[in-house]
Amino acid sequence: MKIGITLGDPAGIGPEIIIKSIPRSRYQKDIRIFGNKQILKKTAQDMRASNKYRLISNMICDCTNTVQCKYGNPTVKTGQVAMQSLDCALNSNPDILITPPIVKDVIRQFLPDFTGHTEYLASFFQAKEFAMVGVWHNKRIMLTTTHLPLRRIFSKITPKTVLYKIILLERGLRQYFGVLHPHIGVSSLNPHAHEFSLGEDEKIEQAVKAAQKRHINCHGPYPADSLFNRKFDGFLTMFHDQAMIYLKSKKDGLNFTLGLPIIRLSPLYGAALDIAGKNRAEASGLTAAIKAGVRLYKNKRRYDQKYKNIDD
Repeated sequence: MKIGITLGDPAGIGPEIIIKSIPRSRYQKDIRIFGNKQILKKTAQDMRASNKYRLISNMICDCTNTVQCKYGNPTVKTGQVAMQSLDCALNSNPDILITPPIVKDVIRQFLPDFTGHTEYLASFFQAKEFAMVGVWHNKRIMLTTTHLPLRRIFSKITPKTVLYKIILLERGLRQYFGVLHPHIGVSSLNPHAHEFSLGEDEKIEQAVKAAQKRHINCHGPYPADSLFNRKFDGFLTMFHDQAMIYLKSKKDGLNFTLGLPIIRLSPLYGAALDIAGKNRAEASGLTAAIKAGVRLYKNKRRYDQKYKNIDD
């Protein structure tokens, strides 16, 4: 089992949470950190945690440029280091990939079409069926659309698109989460579901009925503001904030990219530029991501061995 950890943006909290979490991980023998020894060593010195750096130094693959940066001030150079780290990790063929936060704005200065880890990884692996899934404890929440302006979301909500996501979520719950007979709740697009719909929630309802005809146990659409109080094995939301407002209000929420040939997770927080370099970053999200990654990896292997041809 190979666990790859990327660096994230050096101007953010990525190096700090690596230094805080990896020395106490039970999976140290499986971990490789793809980054830069000088960057991590300096961050450890600034944190007065050089002893922790020494514990992880032999896990570091020194594969990115060295960059002098100011905490909280990302630049094109720090963005390039973040992407070098990611590319190096991908080229190492990990089983599990954990990605600390990056800063998209600086990356777009040299990769104009960059929208985020999820889409970049899907392109790298040429994955046609993929989705962002937020995970917190037993809440698994898939997004129908991800990083889009709100006014563009309405045209993306079609019976075909929503049905495709329901099928993908049902399969993912079986393969990665060990739920062999998933029960799925689907959100509406509009407040109060049909009450304020101009046809969008009726399209979602069509998708739910089509999924039921395929013997998928799903129901909805339900108003998104109360959906997560219901008891379902998985949830499908229509756009980013319906899921993320709930997930980011919880400690140690995770982002799982469903549909890749590897397990990829990241903590559900950004580069936290306001506290970068202040030794205040909470590292439990990275620890939780590693533990969840191992669990999902083992679940998938167990599923493949038992149900090898079920999804063919």
